[in-house]
Amino acid sequence: MYRRPSPFPSTLLGIGIAAILVAGCGAAATPSPTAQPTARPTATPASTQTSSPEPTESAVSSASVSPAASLPLPHVDPALEDKLPDTIGSVQLEKLSWPLSTYIASLKGSGDSVLYTPWLVEFGKNADDIDMAIASDLTGTESFTIQAIEVPGVAAPSLTSEFAAVAGKLGWPTSPMSIGPESLTEIVDPATTAAGGLGTAYIWAQGDIMYVIVTDDISLVVEALAKIST
Repeated sequence: MYRRPSPFPSTLLGIGIAAILVAGCGAAATPSPTAQPTARPTATPASTQTSSPEPTESAVSSASVSPAASLPLPHVDPALEDKLPDTIGSVQLEKLSWPLSTYIASLKGSGDSVLYTPWLVEFGKNADDIDMAIASDLTGTESFTIQAIEVPGVAAPSLTSEFAAVAGKLGWPTSPMSIGPESLTEIVDPATTAAGGLGTAYIWAQGDIMYVIVTDDISLVVEALAKIST
């Protein structure tokens, strides 16, 4: 059974949430190669040192629960983020949004990044003009991530059928399935699965938005569908 490393789940058909955050934050998290080292502060004599209070247990717990809380996540499309659930199970999800082209570039030809360009070509679209929103549990409590990709002017059945067709051509197993009245497509990233990661996703679309739900708990898929289909 898949075990997710703490604090970041390894999800999204080969994507690591830590990699998303690094790509989203960009240079803010990367030291300049020309930066000079900071001089060490002069030691304070023991007689004048002031003891700092030990952090309380609640403060330590709070700091470890949401490692991305203080990171400047990108939010280029808040309206698309609002289409995603705010919580899953009892966990608050962290959200971000950025151009789909940025997401593709961040994965450097791995994971599901190989699927989107040929998929959009079928609709005469370019990844530079399409946004993606992501909501994920960064606490490690639930193995869950959901993506929303809006492709204006394209109907839901075409979004999912063409995506499955592209995946199949690239050797990714796909299979139709139903949850209640909703029709989904299960898709498997063989490389991520072989590496022991979470490589199974569930594809569903509504209007001109395709959702990619990645989890190892089908009950969370049911919950997510209930929240995004209302």
